[in-house]
Amino acid sequence: MNDPCHANEEQEPRTAQAEAGPRAPHSAPATGKLSGEELLTTTRSVRRRLDLDRPVDIRLVHAALSDALQAPNGSNEQPWQWVVVTDAGSRRQLAECYRKAAQPYLVSMADQATEEPERAGVWRASAHLAEHLHRVPVLVVPCLSLSPGDFEERFRKLGLPAPVDHVAHSVYYGSIWPAMWSFMLALRLRGLACAVTALHLARAQEAAEVLRLPEHVTQAGLMAVAHPKGTFFRPAPRRGIGEVVHQDFWRS
Repeated sequence: MNDPCHANEEQEPRTAQAEAGPRAPHSAPATGKLSGEELLTTTRSVRRRLDLDRPVDIRLVHAALSDALQAPNGSNEQPWQWVVVTDAGSRRQLAECYRKAAQPYLVSMADQATEEPERAGVWRASAHLAEHLHRVPVLVVPCLSLSPGDFEERFRKLGLPAPVDHVAHSVYYGSIWPAMWSFMLALRLRGLACAVTALHLARAQEAAEVLRLPEHVTQAGLMAVAHPKGTFFRPAPRRGIGEVVHQDFWRS
């Protein structure tokens, strides 16, 4: 069982051999000018390398969000709203919601790591984030200003044939996740890092009460923002395109 929002976290190069490896030419600094390829291939969901003690200039977060608002979205309706949380008490409450919601996942991951040692790093990173989330300087909760049911009803009124839930839900969440990714990229350009997850949504109502959200607002995730520790990020291990690309039709 994997949290799809917890991508492999890039680690600081540890040895000269690692730096000289095939991915080394694509390593990119945590701050400074980045090429488009460097930005796209070295922006990680960072959990263990978040600096929990260094303050974050909230103006950088707002600037990154301003860039994120250029992301594509269904019918250009821009249904997003963003709750930026810096209050220590609210961060503690959100972190507690997250820890309670994440517990079954972490137990499952611990069992999986015992059977598959290569998964231990993901488990440790996830457990670290859950343990220290309340210390992350800025938490951002991306929200949608309509409920999924409202979106389905809108598609029905447009005359789409039943069932409309599949296409409606794809467009619904697809109207905010590109902006969330753009936010991560914009943070990276400004020397900040981000961990993105959705585990707390298992206790979304508790989080909504902390955030004082109206009933019609739906949370889409949780983004933990801080300065990164270390100086370089590298591309994470990923399957090659030969394993995931199907030309013209699905090939078994």
